[in-house]
Amino acid sequence: MYDHIRFHTDEDYPAGLPPERAATHIGMYWRWTASQGLHNPVWQNTPETAADFAAMQSGTISGADFLLKHMDGALTPDDFNESGRRFTEFYYDDEEDGYGSFMEDYIRTLDTPSLGGLYHVADNAENYAKLAPVFQMAFTRWQNSLKPDSPHLQPQTTQIP
Repeated sequence: MYDHIRFHTDEDYPAGLPPERAATHIGMYWRWTASQGLHNPVWQNTPETAADFAAMQSGTISGADFLLKHMDGALTPDDFNESGRRFTEFYYDDEEDGYGSFMEDYIRTLDTPSLGGLYHVADNAENYAKLAPVFQMAFTRWQNSLKPDSPHLQPQTTQIP
């Protein structure tokens, strides 16, 4: 498991904040990975989740909303395709807390200390718009670090029936 709201709410979670706020950072990352085709296609192809997946992609609902409704508040390896798993393992990698560069980018980009902390970030389109290019830069750096013959560098093609 890469992340789960319980990892956050079971620790020193701020009093007075709803527990759903612990899903904001996870949801923003999930929405971005899905927008890049790094997700497991089951999320967009299963009748129970397809409409909400499309709504997340269009910004009608947030990644956190989708995560809480359909994913039990967690990101696991099964939620991603192979490239998504490899990138998430790279981006979340940290010897201590397991949030790595992802959390550093999130905190720096949204200046969470000035907001009162990580969980005080508003789950809105404006914050997602700030994070998406940062996540994209990290993904590009990761891709550039791979060997040229890596299958994870090959363009993903969609066959139209």
